Amino acid sequence: MQIRPCESEDHAGVDALLRAAFPEPGEAQLTVALRAADADTLELIAELDGVIAGVVMFSPATAKTGAGAEIPGLALGPVAVLPDYQNRGIGAALIEAGLDFIRTLGPTYCIVLGDPDYYSRFGFEPAPSLDLHWTGDPEDKTGNAFQVMALNGAPNLPRGTRIEYHPAFDIV
Repeated sequence: MQIRPCESEDHAGVDALLRAAFPEPGEAQLTVALRAADADTLELIAELDGVIAGVVMFSPATAKTGAGAEIPGLALGPVAVLPDYQNRGIGAALIEAGLDFIRTLGPTYCIVLGDPDYYSRFGFEPAPSLDLHWTGDPEDKTGNAFQVMALNGAPNLPRGTRIEYHPAFDIV
């Protein structure tokens, strides 16, 4: 398996992957919208035997404190693996590679909306336990929850901080 940055010629394959991995088109639409807004800070793909088997994307997030300060961070998502390639560690490898790279960019936190049991293995914690809030619903209909992970030390987010995704996230 090779993990590498996504190139423009990979976009059709990533779109097909996202449509195969998710029952609704929201994740594929989100990816297109983030690219169009130049908000795809990092997009990695996992290639296996010439097939784009997995993808992960990181995009901007902003924490707004009660005092009006803005603290930039990143959001993880979407992450997906083709159904025939799932349960082989591809998603985890993509997330780890992405987290390793984004740490070099200097943000103090990363957020994700996902399965708490899955994302806790990477260091994410449920945001409500940290008294952090985001502009969307804290939990979606599938049980996914808003979570935060400190990067490069403490997340430095005061209790009660509101975190906003890029506006493209509003489409899902």
